[in-house]
Amino acid sequence: MKQSPKKKRSLGRPLMAAGGALVLCAALLFAYNQWDDYRAGAESDATASALLEEIGQTEPVALQVQSQEEPEPQEVQGVELDGAYYMGVISIPALERTLPVQCDWSESKLKHSPCRYSGSLEEGELVIAAHNYTRHFGGLHRLSQGDDIYLTDLAGNQYHYQVAELTTIAGDDIEGMVHSGYDLTLFTCNYGGRARITLRCELVSFSPAPPEQE
Repeated sequence: MKQSPKKKRSLGRPLMAAGGALVLCAALLFAYNQWDDYRAGAESDATASALLEEIGQTEPVALQVQSQEEPEPQEVQGVELDGAYYMGVISIPALERTLPVQCDWSESKLKHSPCRYSGSLEEGELVIAAHNYTRHFGGLHRLSQGDDIYLTDLAGNQYHYQVAELTTIAGDDIEGMVHSGYDLTLFTCNYGGRARITLRCELVSFSPAPPEQE
């Protein structure tokens, strides 16, 4: 039995309204993600600038931090800015990024800057995590072997690394992430959130902070 034109119109209107609502939701979600990306970049830029001014000028405090990836607490030197503690600044010239690094991580902290995930500068196997915001670690996949990465600690010592490997690791492979044997690992989630784009780096040089001028 054929439906009358009037009945077809009555059925089509709710479907069109539902379709319009879905399009609007998608547009609002896209706009929010763009705003959140800009916010994260602006906040980390401001914090990095402030932290660079503190390096070598402010006495850091020794923090005992531990994440679920670590069997024992780690001592990390930190400086407090706006209620958060930072261990230094990471620079990635190929991406034109200079970012502050927090002493420990949580989902809320990752919304503001990269965070230490496990390990330490002194003992190696330092792992730093960040969201895939455009102005955080969103461009890691564009780096290649030999690219330079610099990490400056709170005393002004500079660690110079070079990219050794770019790989993808399953999101639940914590052991493979934290015990890689590499001096430095950077990672961020892929867009699906189920895997981690992972950058393995080797330390190539260490430059101590310049002596204080009397």
